[in-house]
Amino acid sequence: MRSSLKNNIMNLKDKIIAKLSSQTDTFFSGEALAQEYDVSRAAVWKAIRVLQKEGHQIESSSKGYRYLPSNDLLNREIILSLCPDISYPLIVFDTIDSTNTYAKTIASNKDAHGTLVVANHQTAGRGRRGHSFYSPENTGLYLTLIIKPERRVQEMLKVTVAAAVASVEAIEETSEAHPQIKWVNDLFIGKRKIAGILTEAIADFETGDLDAIIIGIGINIRDTELPDDIVNIAGAINDPSLTRNHLAAALWKRLLYWTDHLESKELMDAYRRYSLLIGHTIAYEINGVKKTGNVTSINDEGNLVVIEEDGKETILSSGEVSVKDWNIKGI
Repeated sequence: MRSSLKNNIMNLKDKIIAKLSSQTDTFFSGEALAQEYDVSRAAVWKAIRVLQKEGHQIESSSKGYRYLPSNDLLNREIILSLCPDISYPLIVFDTIDSTNTYAKTIASNKDAHGTLVVANHQTAGRGRRGHSFYSPENTGLYLTLIIKPERRVQEMLKVTVAAAVASVEAIEETSEAHPQIKWVNDLFIGKRKIAGILTEAIADFETGDLDAIIIGIGINIRDTELPDDIVNIAGAINDPSLTRNHLAAALWKRLLYWTDHLESKELMDAYRRYSLLIGHTIAYEINGVKKTGNVTSINDEGNLVVIEEDGKETILSSGEVSVKDWNIKGI
């Protein structure tokens, strides 16, 4: 009986948090909530108390209950309430080693397509080329989307392009920030990196068929103390009006849209529009030879078009580049 009562309170809690967070400028009376969910006012009060103990900032007054807009506690029910047209699974962790690593363990499930894995904190966040991705608690958003398209491995670059465009659009939708894309997988505001993307494939390398694609994105929402190796590079969005639940919801929508439109002209147009590198001088390496050149464009395959110092045009399809005329080590 006690277990059943606890489960009822937890289910009611999820309904209440979705309701309150949908209208943060409105007070809901305990009586109105009790009537809507066919429970007692005491049950509503208990559910509110559980939410407050979890860290949700809920104002209580003679007018009723109101969810304060400054709340930034990641919550599955709030994200779902912001995505009424999405029916794919959503998994939210407070702490996990890596959302990408976890996503790989469930990617073979037949209903894995569209699944979003979100975390408040990663203990072993991963970046490209074996690098780690610093993922402290409460100050960032770390998520992974699983898609199962009928694509071949050589089209993976377009998936990263789609993830980058989706990230910029979601950040612009939910904040006052206007990030740019540093080819191919980083987002910058000014000269500071605020997000990184790690796209991984689970593939049959004999046929080139993809079983699944894992798209991991880490976004720095607020400033925090940084390790020495990234203190001169990393930054954050730092918009007090931005909440992680709204950003997660917006990003889920945009990721699903663009990964379903990988061949559209609009995708590459958007990628070029948000590009940080076009017009800049970059340093790069080809076959062990270090070179510099000016980025003139990004072609429809997502490759960088560079004019070298001798006037020769070079197409870069992969590798690391740094912005030469910024003169900041590591960028």
